Formats: sequence, structure tokens, C-alpha cells
Amino acid sequence: MSKLSSHFLSVAFASASIVLVASAPPAFATKNKTQTPEEFAAGLPKTKPSEPVLMLVSLDRQSMQVYAGDTLMARSKVSSGKKGHRTPTGIFSILQKNRHHHSNIYSQAPMPYMQRLTWSGIALHESSSVPDRPASHGCVRLPGAFAKQLFGYTRAGAHVLITDEELYLSPVWSRNLFYPDVQPDDRISQIDQSSAGLSEPIQRAEPPRAIRLAQNTKLPSEDLNRDDRSVGDNFVLRSSLNRPFGSGPDDDGFELPKSTDPIRILITRRTGRELVRDIQTMLNELGFDAGKEDGWIGRDTGNAIIRFQKSLELNPTGSVSLELARLLHAQSRDGDFPVGRIYVRQNFKPLFDAPVGLKDPENPLGTHFLSALSSPEDSDRLRWIHAVLPDIAEETPLSDIEIVEGQNYASGPSIHDTLHRIEMPQYVRDRISAMIVPGSSLVINDGGLNNESFKGTDFIVLTKTAAKD
Repeated sequence: MSKLSSHFLSVAFASASIVLVASAPPAFATKNKTQTPEEFAAGLPKTKPSEPVLMLVSLDRQSMQVYAGDTLMARSKVSSGKKGHRTPTGIFSILQKNRHHHSNIYSQAPMPYMQRLTWSGIALHESSSVPDRPASHGCVRLPGAFAKQLFGYTRAGAHVLITDEELYLSPVWSRNLFYPDVQPDDRISQIDQSSAGLSEPIQRAEPPRAIRLAQNTKLPSEDLNRDDRSVGDNFVLRSSLNRPFGSGPDDDGFELPKSTDPIRILITRRTGRELVRDIQTMLNELGFDAGKEDGWIGRDTGNAIIRFQKSLELNPTGSVSLELARLLHAQSRDGDFPVGRIYVRQNFKPLFDAPVGLKDPENPLGTHFLSALSSPEDSDRLRWIHAVLPDIAEETPLSDIEIVEGQNYASGPSIHDTLHRIEMPQYVRDRISAMIVPGSSLVINDGGLNNESFKGTDFIVLTKTAAKD
């Protein structure tokens, strides 16, 4: 089994709603670039920046920070979802932009300068009502002047991180990050990577899980709230069992994309429909006839599980679990069942995915967001900035996470600890080293792919935090 090595995971406006950066806490623990007061008063530039745009939304503060690379460009008030229509927290990106949009659910309510975050109905948009409190039906409302400037400043794919309390960024250097065919700097950040750990975050609704996907799940349309196209095969359920883990150069026909656009990387656990598909594959290979390998738990799959369990004189539950996957793997293959998975997309389209190993798999990875920026000293090098998002890991039959009573998992482990636990094949490191460019991003999470991350998206991560008193 190969281990991670040196190549790996290689705004005041005229509007009174905008405040000066100087009034905010420093965003970086080390030297941070900000606009001068004169530059800041001019608002966002009319031209899109060369560095990736990142937006940080705080639900508690009802505010947004806008970064270009590591430069804080703007800060604005917002108004997010009210009680019963809470804005979800997590990692999003702009999927679609529409200057003139109207809601077909809320009486054709205008949503100018709409920037979609999910196909299920969450977006950034201009509103004439942006009070200093949550007041929307889940979207993030923006003041008029700011919404217009932001619309012209962003591109599709720009990331938006939504958390309860304000989130801060840190630079991070690690030999276990991706770098483009060069060795990373020997500098290792001594910054406490848990600086984004939050206290007393707001309760949010439990995010949907991939295992709960129904066959009538819908694909997005031009409207935020409704459409008539079914998912069909838009979840690419690749098997994690098609090659020995850690084997040599792959022969799956993959060719490096001609585009040099940034890539999106997700490292997570193999769970939900994808784990069910692996179980079906192994049952069929062992002769237990689980039916179509589609990731859905139906009668054929349940009966096949029961037959397999009876063959080993086990309690015939017919239930799907990670333990069952490991047992099937031990009967049909050598080595350990790879519980981790890496997915790579570009321009909202999948490029490839592959198995990865996780050391100490019972411990949560945490939820981390990393963005690759160009290095001002050397154009052949990348530098990374990082944020850890509060997220409570949960024990489920499809995960081997062990929750220890009294231990706080909301802030998650440090990014360095998490990176050192990920093991992957050499061919994956080689592929990503050849594709990584400034503007690329890496997300690490425990929850697997969810039903927001289907075709036509980057990797959307929904986080869960604890209730306030």
C-alpha cells in the first residue's frame, strides 16, 4: 500500500451595509494582505481577479467576506435563512449565474444577480430586504450594490463556505499536499490548524445522506426549485474493487484532460450508494445473485446478503454495513477493504476516482477546505490556504467512525494530522501532480458523496453542528 509522499495533496462601499476590513479580526495568523482604505472604499474591481475568489459567510454575524487569493477584498452584511428555512452550512461553489431570476415557488419573487449554490434551491442573490438578522427562505440575501459588484467579480466554480460563527483562513505547508511536479518547500507551518474551531454553533437540520437517495431524485433545471428531469445514471458509481489496491500503473484508459482549468478534489469515505454497489459486486462475484449493481438496496440485494450470512453461519440480518463489506472483501480478495475514496472533477465533470486507505479509520477526518494559490516567489510552485469547518461526525452502519463520549469532534483534527492518515496509490499522485494548477481545491470530509453532489456540481459538503443553549 503506497503512502502519501512529497507530491501528494500536492469591500467600504458607498452603501452603509459595507464595513471596513480594519474593523474585522485578522483573517490570517501570519502576514495577511488587505486592501488599503482607499482601495477598499472603491469596492470590488470591475475585472475578475486572476486568483481564485473565495466567499466566507457567517450565519451568526450575518456577514460575508470576499477574498481574491489571500487578499480580503470586501465585507458585507447578509440576511440568511430564518427559523424553519435555515441556510445550510458547509462547502459550496457557484454553479450558475443569472442576472434576472424569479422564484417559481415564492410567487415569482425576484432574485436579481442570482448565483446558485445548490440545485435544490440555495443561492446568493440581491434583495431589497437585508435586515441584520436571518430573514430568507434559505438563500443568502445581499444588499443591492454589493450583489451587483459580486456578480461581476465571480466566475462559476468560485467557492462559498457557510458556517455559523466567522471562519478564518490559514496558510498551510505540508509534504503531504499536492504540488505540480516539484518538491514542496521545506517550510512546515507551526500555526494551530484548529483556529477555526467554533464554540456554541447553531443547530442545523441533519444533512441528507447518499444512502437515502430515491429513484425519483431530480436533476436541476434553470429554476432553483423545480425541474422535471430524473437523475438516471448521473451518479457515476465506479467500483472500488476493479483493481488491487496499491497496484502499479492503471490501464483504465484515462488520459490527462486537455484543459488546464483548476481541478476539484474530494477525499472522503466510501459510503452510501457507492458502498452498496461494492457489496452487490462482491455478492455477485461470490455467486449470491444480488441483482443489478446499482447501489440501491432492494429485495434481491437483501436476500443475497441473507444467503451469504447463512453460508458463514452468521445472524441473517440482510442489513448493509461496512462490516459486511469487509467480510465480503475478505472472502473474495486479498488485503484490506479500502474505506477511503478520492474523486477528481473539472468544470463540474468527473475525471476519475480511485480508492485510498485511511490509517486509524475509526477516527474522524474532519471537514477541511484547501485552496491552491500561485506563489509570488516562484511560478512553478503552489501555496495552499486552509480552513477547518465545524462538523460533527456520526456513527452509522456505513461508517466505522467511533464516537467517544465526552470528546469534542465539532472542530475536527488538524489538517496535518488528517493528511498524514491518507494513503493512496502512486498513479493517483502522479495524475494529480500533472493536473494541479492555481485555483484548484481540495476538500476532505467523512460523509461521502451526498445527493447535492450529482452531475453538474463541484463537491458540495453539508456540515452539522451542535445546538446553542
